[in-house]
Amino acid sequence: MKKYALLLTIVFLAALLRLWQLGVNPPSLDWDEASLGWNAYSILKTGSDEFGKPIPVSLRSFNDYKPAMYAYAAIPSIAVFGLNEFSVRLPSAIAGILTVLVTFFLVKELTDNDLLSYCVAGLLAVSPWSIQFSRVAFEANLALFFFVLGAYFLIKFLHRPNILFSIAYCLSFVASIYSYHSPRVVVPVLLVAIVLIYRRIFLSHWRLFLVSYFLFLALLYPLARNTVHTGSLEARYQTVAAKLDPMVITGNYLRHFNFDFLFLTGDDQDRHHAPDMGLLYLWEFPFLLAGLYFLVKDRPKFLPFLAIWFFAAPTASSLANDAPHAVRSLLFLPTWQIITAYGLVNLLRGRPLLVCLISLVIFANVFYFLHQYFVHLPVEDAPAWQYGYKQMVKNVLAVEKNYDRIYVTGAYDQPYIYFLFYGRIAPTIKNDGYFYTGFDKYQFSTTDVVDLKGLYVLAPKDNPPAGYKLNVLETVNFPAGAPAFEIGTIQKS
Repeated sequence: MKKYALLLTIVFLAALLRLWQLGVNPPSLDWDEASLGWNAYSILKTGSDEFGKPIPVSLRSFNDYKPAMYAYAAIPSIAVFGLNEFSVRLPSAIAGILTVLVTFFLVKELTDNDLLSYCVAGLLAVSPWSIQFSRVAFEANLALFFFVLGAYFLIKFLHRPNILFSIAYCLSFVASIYSYHSPRVVVPVLLVAIVLIYRRIFLSHWRLFLVSYFLFLALLYPLARNTVHTGSLEARYQTVAAKLDPMVITGNYLRHFNFDFLFLTGDDQDRHHAPDMGLLYLWEFPFLLAGLYFLVKDRPKFLPFLAIWFFAAPTASSLANDAPHAVRSLLFLPTWQIITAYGLVNLLRGRPLLVCLISLVIFANVFYFLHQYFVHLPVEDAPAWQYGYKQMVKNVLAVEKNYDRIYVTGAYDQPYIYFLFYGRIAPTIKNDGYFYTGFDKYQFSTTDVVDLKGLYVLAPKDNPPAGYKLNVLETVNFPAGAPAFEIGTIQKS
């Protein structure tokens, strides 16, 4: 037990940072989180998703065909805690915690270095990149856990080939592929490169290789069939794909190594990083450079495996039109931490005073990140998280019986999912494909509709119908004080 006391401390820290205020920070569910939660609840109660699809492989959602794995993972927590922000995000938090734990054993198996293993696990436990996506219901974080687990079993297979490790890495990578889109590119790239580099091992154990290969194909058949039948690949391509131009894709790939993206600002979406923070700590940069230097100098046996993972991680994100992208390149983790820790261990070995100094710098950086995340993010980034929908829906539901029609702005996109999530209708009532335009007495558009007996929900940038003004009955404000929604009736101006 004493042997793993430090590991338990690291895992406890990881759990604290991922579970503390999980239901209230980030300050609101974004529409993707609400969709995953509602579909999980619908499957729990009816056995089918919001569109009535039984046991779906993918969720039609907003016609973006989300992988359904996260929804299935959320069913137990929703069954126990009810449909709320905490229960929807809990699977991601657990996946983030377990990723830290598995990473320790992965690095130990990969490097046979206890100190390096503890270092990497500790860095991942406090990683801004990991914490950011472990606290939201993003499918990518669940996929990362399965990916890291698959890498762990793959390393064990390379060291001690047997049928159990062969099946285990196959199942883990398949689970990752079912969880999110990026592994559908990264996993094949990784496995092909690994098989080529370590071909002697695979050729010596070709029967085990064939077992995992055909199991891999068999398990992916339902996904392939679903992709063809639903047209989800075409939908995804139209939504996010970049031009199939080698220069564009190369540029996208290289942007994932941009200093600003990694250390200063993150990507363009406020939901993907804390205010004034990158994805990695600024203090890590010199040790990252040192780690690269020592890896090239020492050429450890694990370097080929690490290099393949590191360079394969951003391939999927490079095919999208908004690279660099923190979510689609999440499979980078924990390679950045491994390289950084390798530099730390080599530079600080036998230098206790320098260790104390660097520890203070690390503590200050972590404190700054936590301050930005828990104090500034809920206020400054609230609009990016679609804050105000919950409060608006609750206010509207309290008075809806007084109105024959209710007109809700589409300024913030996907208002219908919040009315489903926060209890407007039962999951037995299925989406006919037009809920985004309205259902029952609700219409999710306010354009030129004149109804003196209707209730209107407008965003500040919306204008009432020409010749009319809004008689505001209730205002929902962002935490910073600016109005998010105005609820009222219209009258002639």
